Amino acid sequence: MGLKEGSDDSLSKISFNLSPSSLNVFMKNPLLFYLQYIAKVPDDTKVPACYGLSGNLVHACLEKYANGELDRDQACLLFARKWEDLNLDIHKDIKGEALNREEYLNALLKGMGVVENHEKHICEETISFPFMENDVMKIGLKGIIDLQARNKGNGEKVIIDYKTSNSLSQTKEFERQALFYNYLLYKKKNFLPDKTCFHYLKLGVEKSYSFSQEDIELFEEELKAVAEDILSYGTDIGKYPAGEINDLFNSKKQACLRELSRRNYFENPERFVQMSL
Repeated sequence: MGLKEGSDDSLSKISFNLSPSSLNVFMKNPLLFYLQYIAKVPDDTKVPACYGLSGNLVHACLEKYANGELDRDQACLLFARKWEDLNLDIHKDIKGEALNREEYLNALLKGMGVVENHEKHICEETISFPFMENDVMKIGLKGIIDLQARNKGNGEKVIIDYKTSNSLSQTKEFERQALFYNYLLYKKKNFLPDKTCFHYLKLGVEKSYSFSQEDIELFEEELKAVAEDILSYGTDIGKYPAGEINDLFNSKKQACLRELSRRNYFENPERFVQMSL
């Protein structure tokens, strides 16, 4: 399944971005990162789609509200219409049940309250730039920040990220996401926000991070180490370590399993010969 490396200089390099989500994929399962972002193999395993669809819907409505495109009533009407269009009363969650529309509507209302407590909104800004490359690959950095704003109460300049999950994350993933956004802003605008606030809208809970320039410099070294690993692995699928395969949201589970079987075969060919007898 490995990609063929060509020596023809006219061939374009394999280009992809490290983003908060792709970086977290690499940290958890480099093999899945390869399949998803480098080889770009098709999905082979059904995963719950309702969480992404509903979360994106809330984000889209909040973006239009923060931009002044819609008032509160219009944002709620858009939410209701799109909920129907996306068939979110039919899509099933991990329990085999439909999502609770009222929970997500309440999340939207709480999100609008967050927007109203801030001013000077910059919505959904995309920041991207080249990072590292070699003769085969070109790696960029890219992130989309939900909202940058100033708190009306204390004047703090903040990054705001909306979450519609049902529990507060205790992993490093969201801290890494917050660091990523701060790094992008520091590189593009030479400034660090006072806080990065993750608003868990369904829970009514806020989790905040603050970073120093030293934190950003250390994170840059981490990014460079990841990029160097990827460049050194290149297009050889066998070099990408396998992490958690049975993740509920691994849409390329069968491709992962096939690669693990291939590796097992080459590591223990005698065993496979015996099994075939």
